[in-house]
Amino acid sequence: MSRNTSTPKIAAALAATLFGLTACTTAEATPTPRAADTPRPGAAGLGDRLHPGLGNGGYDVRHYGLDLRFANDLKHYTATSTVRAHASQALSRFNLDLTGTTVREVTVNGRKARWSRSGEELRVTPAAVLRRGQRFTVRVRVQAPVLDAQHVSKLDAGGAVGLFRYGSWIQDLNQPSGAHRIAALADHPAQKAPATISITAPSRLNSVANGELTATRRDGAYTTRRFESRQKLATELLQIGVGPFTVVHRNGPHGIKLRYALPKDQARAIEPQLDRTVPKAIRFLEGHLGTGSFPLRTYGVYATPVGGSLETQSLATLAIDELTPEAFANNGTDAIVEHEISHEYFGNSVSPRRWSDAWLNEGHAVYYERLWGHDATNLEDSVRESYRAANAQLRKEGPIAAPRLSAFKHRAMAPYGWTTYEGGALTLYALRQKVGEADFQRIERAWVREHRDGVAGTADFIRLVGRVTGRDLGPFLRSWLYAEKVPAMPGHADWRS
Repeated sequence: MSRNTSTPKIAAALAATLFGLTACTTAEATPTPRAADTPRPGAAGLGDRLHPGLGNGGYDVRHYGLDLRFANDLKHYTATSTVRAHASQALSRFNLDLTGTTVREVTVNGRKARWSRSGEELRVTPAAVLRRGQRFTVRVRVQAPVLDAQHVSKLDAGGAVGLFRYGSWIQDLNQPSGAHRIAALADHPAQKAPATISITAPSRLNSVANGELTATRRDGAYTTRRFESRQKLATELLQIGVGPFTVVHRNGPHGIKLRYALPKDQARAIEPQLDRTVPKAIRFLEGHLGTGSFPLRTYGVYATPVGGSLETQSLATLAIDELTPEAFANNGTDAIVEHEISHEYFGNSVSPRRWSDAWLNEGHAVYYERLWGHDATNLEDSVRESYRAANAQLRKEGPIAAPRLSAFKHRAMAPYGWTTYEGGALTLYALRQKVGEADFQRIERAWVREHRDGVAGTADFIRLVGRVTGRDLGPFLRSWLYAEKVPAMPGHADWRS
């Protein structure tokens, strides 16, 4: 998400709109064969330092299915999540992440399963023990109200609220941990998987989700649309949209399919800006990361009446007000569009192994946003301003790759602070200064190529830098990533923080 319109500010934008104000699982120690074959409960979380309860141990997710049905007035919904998984240990019980819904039914491999709730965990006990290596399918049906936007704007929850409604519009707000407020899932980027999303909504409205539309079926007053995301999808990047919009299709670079879900009454005013900016931004990134390197076959924008921007995979969320000709001319919306598109490489295709690794998402997005919007001199001036502020921010929030949870007013929103965005971009700029533009580009291209459609973290990045350059740059990078005082900027001995 854009550092200027991060998730907490979406909640603030809700209030402004209403009131007229401007995966792989964790690497555990390999058990002995006997221990691995002894059934035991899977871990309730992946042990993430910032969000230890998110994700679940004991299995690898192979596929997510999510079937949503909205009431005619959009005030309630039912959701059936179908998680296909592979047991990495013998399981007597396992967990899914879930909160804020009423559970109606749980089955494992088609048989009813016992279940219980504990905090934001759904504990599932299958009718038969799951053997190590066994493939299984867990299906959970829930129902819940759709939060009204006016209520959401008053929540002190940091923004990750799941589904909410604004008039005739449905939007979700999941980053970093809102998806398990919608349905039972393994809600951590390390457990990303391909996904199928079906939305049944009143036929008077349209619907849209991640991936490609593969089927549409109308049944009287309701229409069901099915979307397939063949690339692995982290649950925090789920996109669920319902509203009075039209979907406009375009051809992008190298056969990429572009689609824009735009309000019917404003589509003609918004289309020209997107037609001009989105293909240009994709080509710009491919110029740095490799021709034909864009990680998706389909990309687009869901324009909503609520403020904020999010990199929801293959269908970024952008505010309608940001997409007018005036906003592009006066507010630099083209840079926001480029920022979110860059996330398709950094954060979406290459997802963080742990939430402390999110500087690789946001730092890269800020870095390429600045390359997009500045010439060489202005880029240097912009980075220098961040460098001046760095020490104060690092003392406040902690190191770039190890932010302090206590520094965040809304702990659910860690690590989305200054250090993740600006600190991450500073580190990348320092690396480019250290190794030179040619080696830096080789590093970047290797990163998005070798970890495409996967997960990777800070240690992976440091190793790759060393291998690509043939130099041990671990001490240099760690001095930037794990200290509360920035080192000297290579090539700029006169800079002060």
